[in-house]
Amino acid sequence: MQVDNNSSRKLSQAATDQPKVSVIIPVFNDIGRIATCLTSLENQDYPRDRFEVIAVDNGSSDGTYDVLQKMALSYTEQQSLIATQCLTPGSYAARNHGLTMASGEYVAFTDSDCIVSKQWLSVLIDTIQKEAGDVIIAGKMSFFPDQNKQTEQSAIDFENLFSMKQDENARNGKCITANLFCSMALIQKHNGFNQKLKSGGDVEFSSRIVKAGGKVVYSDDALVSHPSRNVEELVIKRQRIIGGTWDAHLSTSGAGAKLHFCWRLLKMFLGRSKKVLSNRNLSMLRRIKLVYLLMKVMTVSLCELIKLIWGKETNRV
Repeated sequence: MQVDNNSSRKLSQAATDQPKVSVIIPVFNDIGRIATCLTSLENQDYPRDRFEVIAVDNGSSDGTYDVLQKMALSYTEQQSLIATQCLTPGSYAARNHGLTMASGEYVAFTDSDCIVSKQWLSVLIDTIQKEAGDVIIAGKMSFFPDQNKQTEQSAIDFENLFSMKQDENARNGKCITANLFCSMALIQKHNGFNQKLKSGGDVEFSSRIVKAGGKVVYSDDALVSHPSRNVEELVIKRQRIIGGTWDAHLSTSGAGAKLHFCWRLLKMFLGRSKKVLSNRNLSMLRRIKLVYLLMKVMTVSLCELIKLIWGKETNRV
């Protein structure tokens, strides 16, 4: 019996020794999926009293905030779900608001429509503790079909070939907030996210860290799954990306920079089309439909840029 008690004390001490993590999730009109995301966090193999979850409603109109408040009341103090609200539009404003309430030594970010793997936090902690200096961990992203909507095969093919490639992001010194992990000290050192950006604030933040001498490290085992978007959602996302680029630098750039950006859009379309047409894992019909989708995405991007030049407001995130 004495051995069992000693073992229990050792396990308890090991759990206490684990650093505390703050998980921050911005949410906007996602009443149907935020609960699933929170459930996946409850299934973590990381000690539950060593991480807190901060869900930041960004002015939802579908009752999301009311649901979050009710859910928070059902959590114990040790489980710690904080439901809060940020009415400044934009997910980066919401994330910055969440940071003001965070008490963890480390901060993990994901999105309200994501499902995190059971070992997500444990792997992130193990990975970052093996690194020195200013480090961001970019965890792997995968896709799953959303049963609540119709998703075209071309959209699924697009996601699998081109979306959220965190290994490529890390090699380029970038990371997305669907699966981003770093120390609170690093975030405070660099003053958080640029909340003026409607899209691309995660890439701007990670790039800023790298330019200051930090690095982005990829983790294949820190998995987060994201629902596949359909064509309509891909188009909306592309409009937001163009808006984020506009807010970041294009709005104050000259005609030459804007023309160069258009040329980059064309180059991306041509490069991706070549990749698709040479992909023997897809039937010819799927390749043709995917190239058509790529053309649609490029056209939407150019049209959105023209609208922004003529005074259109950027879309919120």
